[in-house]
Amino acid sequence: MTDRPSERRPSEARPREGGRSARVVHEVLRATAEELGRVGYAALRVEDVAQHASVNKTTIYRRWATKAELVTAALRQEGDQCTETPDTGSVRGDLLSMLRRFAEHSRTPIVRMMMVELSHPEVQAIAASLKRNFQSEWVKVIARAMARGELPSGTSPLLVTEVITATVVGRVMRGEEPPNEVFCEAVVDLVLAGAMGVAEMRRPRAKTA
Repeated sequence: MTDRPSERRPSEARPREGGRSARVVHEVLRATAEELGRVGYAALRVEDVAQHASVNKTTIYRRWATKAELVTAALRQEGDQCTETPDTGSVRGDLLSMLRRFAEHSRTPIVRMMMVELSHPEVQAIAASLKRNFQSEWVKVIARAMARGELPSGTSPLLVTEVITATVVGRVMRGEEPPNEVFCEAVVDLVLAGAMGVAEMRRPRAKTA
């Protein structure tokens, strides 16, 4: 019996390991990513995705009830490449590794097209749903650094994440090239120094006689 869209969230469907189902999901998400990078979200048609994936349109709708759910699944699969949590032994090394990966991923057509269309309500909703998972990996790294004593206990992991990743998002939104290696190092060093400096400023000072 096939799953009905109302019985589970299609964007969270998990195929069995191997077999035809897994191959179909892989091909559909690959075709979705390629079409999204080529024409953007607004012009994306499920019919075209089905044709490029060599499946029937009904096969796609059985797993993803809407275009938004299909695109969310494709972007989540693509985004998995830049959300792995590294452990280089230092917070600087970890953040640099993640920023490099994020900058490289931002060069892909699929990311650039989505950022261009951020004014679209459905694209905004998709970005918001993916942002939580993306940020969670950065938060893990920063929380681990706080536990190691590399960062002050009062550091805001979300704020550090926002400041670092905004350097990439801003450049892509303006149509510029993502930051290079030198720029990535400068951003990470500046943010880490800022986090230490803020903690120092907030530390109570002993009153002078």
